[in-house]
Amino acid sequence: MDRHAASSLLIRRAQHVALGAHSRTLTTQVRKGELVGVAPGVYVAADEWGSFFPADRHALRVFAQTERQHAGTTYAMHSAATLHGIHLLGPLPSKVTVAVPPARGGRSTGAVRRRQLRLSDDEIVTIDGVHVTSVARTVIDLARELPFIEGVAMIDSARNRRRPLVTLDDLHEQLTRQSRALGYNRARAAVSFSTDKSDSVEESRSRMLLYQLGFPQPTLQHKLVIADGTFYADFWWDEYQHWGEFDGDQKYTDPAILNGRRPEDVVIEEKRREDAIRRNVRGFSRWGTPENLHPQRLERILTDTGLPTFGHRRLPF
Repeated sequence: MDRHAASSLLIRRAQHVALGAHSRTLTTQVRKGELVGVAPGVYVAADEWGSFFPADRHALRVFAQTERQHAGTTYAMHSAATLHGIHLLGPLPSKVTVAVPPARGGRSTGAVRRRQLRLSDDEIVTIDGVHVTSVARTVIDLARELPFIEGVAMIDSARNRRRPLVTLDDLHEQLTRQSRALGYNRARAAVSFSTDKSDSVEESRSRMLLYQLGFPQPTLQHKLVIADGTFYADFWWDEYQHWGEFDGDQKYTDPAILNGRRPEDVVIEEKRREDAIRRNVRGFSRWGTPENLHPQRLERILTDTGLPTFGHRRLPF
């Protein structure tokens, strides 16, 4: 969701009235469920709102605030992550987050959360005319506070090899800057657990659960070249010739991924792909978000297909 797309969707009460309409019309539409309020005096059509992913909804909330905040406002935390395109595991807050200098402070409101952050000039960048904290600053700020697995998944997203937004050197330099901040050790550990080889935040969650459940450390994105094609394993255990993969729902539902194909066509393609892989490995395990949310199910899937576990491990945080 960029600013241009948001502008075409946002309905601002002030503009509505300036065009000669009555403000009560908007109030009535909200009451009927035809509009959704995303900021005081700013709305989006309910049918459009219902079709958006959480990140797009939060981006709309940010862009809805830009004309309500002063020109130098810098957005931070989840709000900055959303505009940068960093994916997050947990729910996004209904409030947008803006940074304020510690000396100035300021009260949060029903739509805006104000965070006291001391920012250097190089920790502020501009996206679509909106000031946000830099990727490195955003990542470490969030990693200091998020639950550990969510923090690792968020860093994986920022480091993703297909579209890297930040380097390890950037993150380590930012850690040095925040070495005395609350949550520094949590953020440092999250960075050390992160990888650039995770293709989704749920895949990242799977990796952390595999660690917790005591399974051997897998190779990520293992390449298999066979007569049927070239395939990549999310998780590969060479000693056991065991192939593991997280199966997300988006490949069957997201129009951008379907690319004109029907969901049933994708199911057939996946079945043929899986059959080809199974003929060349000793063990094959596949799971999805429900198993990530119930780790005992994930553990059972892997052990039932022959992968050993060596006792549960504790995460550092």
